[in-house]
Amino acid sequence: MSLSAYVDRYTRSNRSIVVYAPSPRPAVVDRLEAEIGVEEVEHRTLPDVTAESQAFLVVREDAAFVAAVDLDAIREFIEPPIHDPWDERLDETTYRRVVDIFESMLWHDLDRRRLLAVSREIENRAWRVGSGTLRVGFQRADALEKMVPVYNRLAAESGLEIHVYIDDEWDHPSIPGVTIHADAGDEIGSCWFLVFDGDGDELWNSALLATETDPGAFDGFWVDDTRRVAALERAVLESVE
Repeated sequence: MSLSAYVDRYTRSNRSIVVYAPSPRPAVVDRLEAEIGVEEVEHRTLPDVTAESQAFLVVREDAAFVAAVDLDAIREFIEPPIHDPWDERLDETTYRRVVDIFESMLWHDLDRRRLLAVSREIENRAWRVGSGTLRVGFQRADALEKMVPVYNRLAAESGLEIHVYIDDEWDHPSIPGVTIHADAGDEIGSCWFLVFDGDGDELWNSALLATETDPGAFDGFWVDDTRRVAALERAVLESVE
């Protein structure tokens, strides 16, 4: 199956989301309803004396409780800070909880900043494990060029096997320890992806796949399930020309 077909055929989540917040309905509720792949994001009103900082949402799957997270973490995910994969401040970000909770859920109109934040989470896993295979799709050479310092360090200070993919030519110096797959095909040019195999440890493997629907806007999802991560890695290998 092609990479774009994975996103096109990704099934609607059977999860539900309820936001508990003072009235009026917070703007973040409308944002979630437009972007996340659920039928409806419900808003239930808390007493007006409740501080806005105490607002939270609850995620359920088939009516069973999955998780609760405060709305400040959701707001930070919408406009996330960006840190290097080895930056200890990644451990302090409140949106990290959001990334975990919304794993395996389809998102619409993701912008590059949020995709980069999720990418940093996967790169951080690879950095902490220090071994295994990391495959990354940069779409085009100019995107990879901006990330050369990051991937220089990932390769130099770990035992990772790193493969990066672009749709066009790479006429810049090679990146030591990184295999660059240039002219990899139109499928690669339309997708943003990372796949880390966790070096065989299912507690660390993770993958992200998003397809560009409009310039700078993506539909996609991220997964930690070992079988789905392995399937996405196979799809990447099959998509390369």
